[in-house]
Amino acid sequence: MMESGVRLRHKQLARIMPWCSGKASLVRHALVLAVCVLLGWLLASIIGVLLYRSSLSSRNKEFALKCDNHKEILRSEVENSLNASFVILGLLAGVPSINNDQWRNYTRRTLFLRPNVKTLVYCERVLASQRVDFERKHNATIKTILANGTWLDQSPQDEYAPIVFETEDVELNLYDVASSPILSQALFTARDTGLFTLSPPSPWQGSFQMGAYLAYYGPGRDSSTFPGLAARKAACLGYVATVLNIVEVFGAVLSRFIDNKDMDVVAVYNVDPTTEPSASYNCSRKAAPCVLPLFDPANRSNERSSVFVPWEVGTQNFELRCLPKNNMRLDALRSVVAWPLLMALVVLFSAIIVYLMLKRMMAIEKDVSIMERMNEKLTAATMAAEAADKAKSSFLATVSHEIRTPMNGVIGMTNLLMGTELTPQQFEYVNIAQASGKALLALINDVLDLSKIEAGKMEIESVKFDIRNEVDEIFSLFDEKVSNKQLEMMALIHDAVPPCLMGDPTRIRQVLVNLVSNAMKFTKQGSIFICVRILDTCHSDRLDPPAEVINQLSRSKLFTLGSVSGTQVVPKSPSGSDTTGRVGSDRDTIYRGGSTRLSEMHLVAPRLSMGPGPLSTREAVAAWRRWEPKRSSETTDLNPVTVVISIEDTGIGIPLHLHNRLFQPFLQADSSNSREYGGTGVGLSICKKLATLMNGELTVNSTPGEGSIFEFTLTLGRAPEPKCTETTCCPRPTQLSASEHDKLKGARVILVDTHPVRQEASASYLRRLGIVVEETEDLHGTLELLGRKETHLVQAIIVDLQGVDQDLTRKIGQFVRMETGYEAIPIIALTCVPPHEEELKEAGYSSTILKPLRHATVATILLQAFGVRKKMPTKKVNANPSLLAGKRLLVVDDNMVNRRVATSMLARYGATVVAVNGGPEAITAVRSQKPNEAYDLVLMDIQMPEMDGYEATRQIRKWEMEVCEQCSEEIEALIDDDHPLDSELRILKCPHHHLPIVAVTADVMKGTHELCVEAGMDDYISKPLDQKQLYLLLEHFVEGELGSQMKSGRSE
Repeated sequence: MMESGVRLRHKQLARIMPWCSGKASLVRHALVLAVCVLLGWLLASIIGVLLYRSSLSSRNKEFALKCDNHKEILRSEVENSLNASFVILGLLAGVPSINNDQWRNYTRRTLFLRPNVKTLVYCERVLASQRVDFERKHNATIKTILANGTWLDQSPQDEYAPIVFETEDVELNLYDVASSPILSQALFTARDTGLFTLSPPSPWQGSFQMGAYLAYYGPGRDSSTFPGLAARKAACLGYVATVLNIVEVFGAVLSRFIDNKDMDVVAVYNVDPTTEPSASYNCSRKAAPCVLPLFDPANRSNERSSVFVPWEVGTQNFELRCLPKNNMRLDALRSVVAWPLLMALVVLFSAIIVYLMLKRMMAIEKDVSIMERMNEKLTAATMAAEAADKAKSSFLATVSHEIRTPMNGVIGMTNLLMGTELTPQQFEYVNIAQASGKALLALINDVLDLSKIEAGKMEIESVKFDIRNEVDEIFSLFDEKVSNKQLEMMALIHDAVPPCLMGDPTRIRQVLVNLVSNAMKFTKQGSIFICVRILDTCHSDRLDPPAEVINQLSRSKLFTLGSVSGTQVVPKSPSGSDTTGRVGSDRDTIYRGGSTRLSEMHLVAPRLSMGPGPLSTREAVAAWRRWEPKRSSETTDLNPVTVVISIEDTGIGIPLHLHNRLFQPFLQADSSNSREYGGTGVGLSICKKLATLMNGELTVNSTPGEGSIFEFTLTLGRAPEPKCTETTCCPRPTQLSASEHDKLKGARVILVDTHPVRQEASASYLRRLGIVVEETEDLHGTLELLGRKETHLVQAIIVDLQGVDQDLTRKIGQFVRMETGYEAIPIIALTCVPPHEEELKEAGYSSTILKPLRHATVATILLQAFGVRKKMPTKKVNANPSLLAGKRLLVVDDNMVNRRVATSMLARYGATVVAVNGGPEAITAVRSQKPNEAYDLVLMDIQMPEMDGYEATRQIRKWEMEVCEQCSEEIEALIDDDHPLDSELRILKCPHHHLPIVAVTADVMKGTHELCVEAGMDDYISKPLDQKQLYLLLEHFVEGELGSQMKSGRSE
């Protein structure tokens, strides 16, 4: 008891310890991450401080450079205005006798050079000794102006500077500028230095103006030509003076920068502290320094700025102050704060991610053992699934074999029984039993096909075939049903459809047989019509729809041909051009009862219909005939062909909401239909899946009470031969001889029918035989065609009894016989109902062709009418009773019924048949055969107890190699050369003494055929044995062509 408690405690500790250690490790990792986060934030703060200082320094430098730039612009503007004013010195030097009118005229014309300076005067320098002569010359006295504006004669001075020339905006003639203390200082400074000078700002009409002065020393002389001050004073002749409104000049320049977002600009005049400031300056000596604002829109002249630019112009000092609008420190902080914050966030998020990753890694480490156990379980489950898949395949093979084996007995025995003398009632019973067996076999095949498709084991082959031959063979399967139900079945294949295509004819035939059988099942009266067209892969207009068709379309009932989802799209051509074709999609609008698609009128031949409507008119048929695919530079004879096959019926129809149930296995659109019409609902599902496997599409459109249209679209290849014809590539089942073909070619035949589409379908069969068809729909047209004077006379008249009434049928036969030269002309009736032979003969008809039409039947009846053939060919295989005369055949099967069926079938052909039970007996029979009783052929069952057919065949092939002296020597030579005698060598066929062996298998799963070849078999045939298949196999055996079925895979 105590020991068990200790064990329990150890188990609990073992469970808790990993969790505790994991938690402690997680805490340690969290502390390390917290330290890393703090260090990361500290680093981000240091980087932020460095970035802040760098940003602030660069902003201050940029601010100072911008302020200096503004100063230079202002200074340049002031100096340019003054320099333009002093250009007038050239006028004084060039025109010594200048007068006031010339002065005004010149200043007026040069005003554009000095937009900020309008007043320009010349002051002549007059010494005290020269005053009398000067006043006498000008006949006036030198004046001065008092502070109140009164004019007075100037008192005696050492020298004077009266204005002698002036612009039109002033009236200061002979005013002594030197009489003003402020102006005289600037005037005498200009005289003594030779440079232009400015006077301090003085108030004038609410603003401030400054005087600018430049001394004039005479033509060709300036201040640099004099050695000193005394020489310059003695040589000075006068002064050019101008008045500058300094506030306007500064405002005109600096107003450009008012909208500057980061600074305010202030321009001030620095008052000279050594002089008494003007009262208008609003300055005092106690408030130093004294400045006069000249430009200050923001009223910030009283603020001190760390960024200012002083400069001197004409002995006067100015200063440009630049004040930031915002706090530069705060702006610098804003510009760089994002980077340290981003770094901090990156550090934080990185830490979070690392933490989560560590946590996740710990969780993964914790769950490693669980994952390993799951992987072990998954591996076991995978192996179980693979074993289940193999078991399923084996089960299907076994079920196929076990079901087909008794079916072989049922169908084989009924087939043999039908060849005996039976009463009508017995024959009916046997026929029902055989039909039931075939129906059960068809169901088994459907289920197996569905299983193979879902398992991905269905293979699609690519061989040459003719779609016209396939349609003929399909029609031959429904002769009896068409006759019993008295339905009209027609097919119309467009002339543009190539005669030889590459694809899987077996699967295409399987789809079409299912669709036609489905239409036959749900159609009680009316017609079943197959229309085959191709899609044009070139983008160009093929044909404009006739106006009559468009007018009828506008009055027709609309519906859409295609699936409910509208996703069916015809594949692109290999050249890359879009085939447009949404065949059967919602945008492809058509009209029920025989319709025309406006889009397909350009890209595919218009679909014709047997029902009333615009697609069964003469105009629609004419459009069908005129349509042809356009060839482009990219079109070659090897381009794939997109074929569109429509199957139209006049059955019960399917409601729209049940369309999506059609293609689901073992489901029917309406479950009540299965009770009335029968069926399992698996056929259309297989058709849909086969269409998808062949890169095609199957769509449906149906209207209850009107019928259904199934449309099968797929892309097929063309035959690789450069010139593929029906004879060289895809020959018809019944080939005409050269003489028979010449007899039909060029013959003129009149075809009478009132239905345009049915008439076109019948005419297409005749045109394929080379016959010239003349079409009409009544007696008058028939007689008119007979009366034409043509090179070739009409050789036959064909009347479709479904297209004309009984009275017209009788009149055509009677009136034609009365035409001269046509008394004995063959008149042939087309009908889907067994005719009254006596009535037709009395009306003048010579023969009858039962529908559905087939090329062999039409050719035979016409040749018989032309006197070439006397007997109709039979559809049944000609059972030659002496086919195997003198041949000994060995039948190997473990089932007594199967041995009896095979023996009876083979005995019909004159063979001597020996039957044995199982593989060991077969080997014994072959080895013990006598020379005069040697076997010519072995039919070997595959699945047998004790020894299967594969092993029995290997043993027989091995025995053949051993008893053949030549083969034995070759094998010994290979062994001497150190070549191993592998399994492939053991099943080699002896070319000298070879016994043909044919596999008889009920296993139709994928891989069976390859196993037969590997085992050394020559051919195979599937169970249950079919009389036609067996006869073809025996024909190949007699002709030495065994193996053709093995190559084509026709047993499926």
